[in-house]
Amino acid sequence: MAEESTNSAAGASSEQQGPSMAVQHVYLKDASFEAPSGLELGQAEGNPDMNMNLSQRTNQIDENRWEVILTVTLTAKQGEKTAFVCEVQYGGLFQFGGFSEEQLPYVINVLCPNTLYPYVRTQIASLVTAGGFYLAPMQPINFEAIFRQRMEQAQQQGEQPPAESSPS
Repeated sequence: MAEESTNSAAGASSEQQGPSMAVQHVYLKDASFEAPSGLELGQAEGNPDMNMNLSQRTNQIDENRWEVILTVTLTAKQGEKTAFVCEVQYGGLFQFGGFSEEQLPYVINVLCPNTLYPYVRTQIASLVTAGGFYLAPMQPINFEAIFRQRMEQAQQQGEQPPAESSPS
């Protein structure tokens, strides 16, 4: 009798296991920092204007594993001169299980960038500071709102929703 209850409990727990995402590896893929007008702007007053661009690439490695690369480019201008340009690409290898085809775009475009963005943000802060500039803390990004906006745009245009995101 004890054997039956153990087996049925194990069977129930395996059936109740839902979708899963595992981060297998997170890595810095590429980073660059340029300060073309650094010396000229040393005396400049005021904060530079900041512009941030986001993009994302995905690569399906096998049936359940994806490489997701999040790229953030931060450009700072003081008037007409570029103070600095910093670009960081962080990649992650993610393993997915139990997601439907309808759920997978959400996971790849929302959960994966949410995992990678803190790494990108830390690397950008480090590069900008090493370049001699002050960078106010970068705010979190709502990747879910970006994803939903892209889905709505695709529906309005009568297109198939995108499998990967390139928000800007």
